[in-house]
Amino acid sequence: MRKLSTAITALLLGIIIIAGAAYFGPRAISSVIDKYNSQSKTNNRSNETAAPVTGSTENPSQNDRLDSTEHNYRIEVSTSEQKMRVYDNDTLIKKWTVSTGENNSTPLGHFTIQNRGEWFYSEKYQEGAMWWVSFKDYGVYLFHSVPMDRQRNIIEKETDKLGSPTSHGCVRLKVDQAKWIYDHIPEGTPVHIK
Repeated sequence: MRKLSTAITALLLGIIIIAGAAYFGPRAISSVIDKYNSQSKTNNRSNETAAPVTGSTENPSQNDRLDSTEHNYRIEVSTSEQKMRVYDNDTLIKKWTVSTGENNSTPLGHFTIQNRGEWFYSEKYQEGAMWWVSFKDYGVYLFHSVPMDRQRNIIEKETDKLGSPTSHGCVRLKVDQAKWIYDHIPEGTPVHIK
């Protein structure tokens, strides 16, 4: 009976994940999965054969990195100044020199933080970057580190261009700054680029 109950719960959880991902978002879904997994561990002490729940829409370790305290972040990027400012409850907490897109290729307007990842590499541009966080078109326009080669070595000549519009449309930051955005800024955070 316990196996049947676990299987039904896992099936319902899968349906919730698939049907509710668009409405609830990955953090809410992830918290449901975490709750189920903690309950499942308690139940599985006497029954180690129950199937684990898989398919989280978000890297669980990412939840650990995002602040659990109440923050009200927003990001502003000035293409004319080549500066990014991060605010928390209207208090300026970070101000960094960045590189936006050459030939005005960085989109202007109001956006929100979407998805994220630790690494990407573009065969087209023969460059990659670490700690990317998307603000438009789910992976097309990103905040990310300065460019790196295929082996994840920083391309120094590109680092020297920080402060000038030189990207392909993304917003480039120093590696530790991109990591901070990746670790602290949650999905849904407002972004204004002017």
